[in-house]
Amino acid sequence: MATLIDAPEFTSNEVYQIRATDPVQGAASGASFSGTGISNQPHQQLANRTAFLKQRQDVNISNIGVLQAFQGLFTGLMASNGYLKIPVADINKGLIQYIIQWGFMDWGGTGEPDGLYGPYSFPIAFPNVCEVFMPVTLNPNASSGSNGENVIMVAATNEPTTSQFWVYNNNLGAGANKARGFYWLAIGF
Repeated sequence: MATLIDAPEFTSNEVYQIRATDPVQGAASGASFSGTGISNQPHQQLANRTAFLKQRQDVNISNIGVLQAFQGLFTGLMASNGYLKIPVADINKGLIQYIIQWGFMDWGGTGEPDGLYGPYSFPIAFPNVCEVFMPVTLNPNASSGSNGENVIMVAATNEPTTSQFWVYNNNLGAGANKARGFYWLAIGF
């Protein structure tokens, strides 16, 4: 028993309809439709379409798997101390996950005295490095000295690690002007 050999091709509106006047003609050399024969032509065209659609379906299934894996790289925790992981195709590093973390620390109404505080822990550890750390005072009225710089800053001798950070309270104010804590934002991968 001979079988039709399909080729993944799609031709719209071109499935041959056998007419009442067409003679029955199977595959043979010299038969119509390049040797397929009139009676086999619609079957051949449908077999080719089926092979084409199957090939496209296999590609789509593969692509869906890649997209699902990529989607799984987007994770996060939306909380007052939270994080967001974002997959990025970095030009130098390849596929990495940028991690953006945020939070706050409230020392209370009176604030803490001047000095170094910590270590505080990030919600999750950076797998490689914390590249950016930005603390901002929780009390917007607080300022230090006459030049009004931020009252909270990372101490130069204690840069953030992959899992912890320290802050330096350089506020010289008192009472309502005293820094009572800080918000922070960190970016790394």
